[in-house]
Amino acid sequence: MADPLHPSGAAVSATAYPDSPVEVPARLQAGAMRRRFWGVLNCLCAGAFGALAAAAAKLAFGSQVNIGLCVLGIIAMASTNSLMWTFFSRGLSFSMSSAIASVTVTFSNILSSAILGYMLYGECQEILWWGGVFLILCGLTLIHRTFPPTWKATKQQ
Repeated sequence: MADPLHPSGAAVSATAYPDSPVEVPARLQAGAMRRRFWGVLNCLCAGAFGALAAAAAKLAFGSQVNIGLCVLGIIAMASTNSLMWTFFSRGLSFSMSSAIASVTVTFSNILSSAILGYMLYGECQEILWWGGVFLILCGLTLIHRTFPPTWKATKQQ
């Protein structure tokens, strides 16, 4: 049953419970910028290792590959995929939000895949593809710039 003083879905202000401590926002806590840096760095590494895993899979399961190169490609794919999940889980633990970590990994993976595709296989991407990458970068910039919402004491009338 909902409390009659606070309808369901309404935010509870700090003035409603004056004896309870007010939580300090994450951006003001000690080491928040260092944690954000390590979260972003781990997510960027996760995306790069994911792209390397995809390149190794393409190498392993190509049409004209001998058995030794196929085994080497499978080992490389398994190890880089394992590193990708390791860095992604570390990035999630450092990040303020799973959405921030996921978008950062996605951006890093797409950009790394384009670079590896060009260097290893001579693949070129179209302008529309790069436009999509730019839009992802714009969204990534927005979510990294916004701070978490803070609770403000509201005046009771």
